[in-house]
Amino acid sequence: MNEFPFFEELSNEAQTLLLSHAKEVKMPNGMELFAQGDQCKDILFLVEGSVRVYRLHESGQEITLYFLENGEQCNVNLNSAFTDTPAIGTAVCESEVEGYLLPADVVKTIYAAEAPYQQFVFSLFARRLEGMAGLIEDVRFKKLDHRLLDWLHEQEENEIKITHEKLASHLGTSREVISRLLKEFEHNGIVKLHRGRIEVL
Repeated sequence: MNEFPFFEELSNEAQTLLLSHAKEVKMPNGMELFAQGDQCKDILFLVEGSVRVYRLHESGQEITLYFLENGEQCNVNLNSAFTDTPAIGTAVCESEVEGYLLPADVVKTIYAAEAPYQQFVFSLFARRLEGMAGLIEDVRFKKLDHRLLDWLHEQEENEIKITHEKLASHLGTSREVISRLLKEFEHNGIVKLHRGRIEVL
């Protein structure tokens, strides 16, 4: 648990409580942590890996809400576990994931008593709220081709391994629309398309 910035600031009692209930877990790429509508009983403390959290519409289309990275916790997971309500999204491992699972009751006890952990949780919610506001703004005011171009430029590599279907789910549209836009980008010399990957020129 030392990977989390708040841990050293907790009381000895809280540290002992966390360590005594923490279950170390390793989960493979593609594993579903919880589904939209599930009620979360455990809370994940992510140490290594990436988790995608998305919202599924009744039409079957998805839109990515955010990605969970090292040293973070999932807001959807926390909200469901803390309030005993169904999860508003689905979480899936985007890589091999390592971390700790703790019972919600234990985490709620520490949250109620420990200011450092409260501050950590509030900072998570503030960051996610800012991200969600940006997502809403993009969906409402940006054309999809601009959103797609922004997404491509935000990636760390010039060669992006992703399917058109997966990219469509990130942006909340259909595979056909993404394929059409990427073909236009290729025609204009912005990208070169390969099977299962996109080369940004």
